[in-house]
Amino acid sequence: MAYVKFLSLDGQELTVGGAKFSSSETINASNVETSAGRQKRFFSRNKKSLQVQYNYIPSGESHAFDSRKARDYIYSLATKSPPKILVNYRDDPNGVDVEFYGFIDQYSETILRRDPVSQCIYYNLSFSVEEA
Repeated sequence: MAYVKFLSLDGQELTVGGAKFSSSETINASNVETSAGRQKRFFSRNKKSLQVQYNYIPSGESHAFDSRKARDYIYSLATKSPPKILVNYRDDPNGVDVEFYGFIDQYSETILRRDPVSQCIYYNLSFSVEEA
């Protein structure tokens, strides 16, 4: 997994502090045998997926070091209906943004620490987004 440089869900930038990601693309192809005995391969639309993992992400954006959206926003997207969201990310600072519409397929979190003074909860969080 590589560190993400920019990540946006539904037009809102997420904090990138310690976020690791991996992306993949599933190739959808089917082989068809023609009446002449030849085989042809037809490609339908490939589907992208993105897996993101945060270590020690705060619950709210006010506690994130860069004041961007944090765990509470990601959780609201994972539980929203309809689930379709716009995903935009960049893995290289000088690279091209990758953008697609998808939905949060898997979401898991564990509480690491509750800070009674600031009323902030810190999590280990991971989620995956599949292209719609």
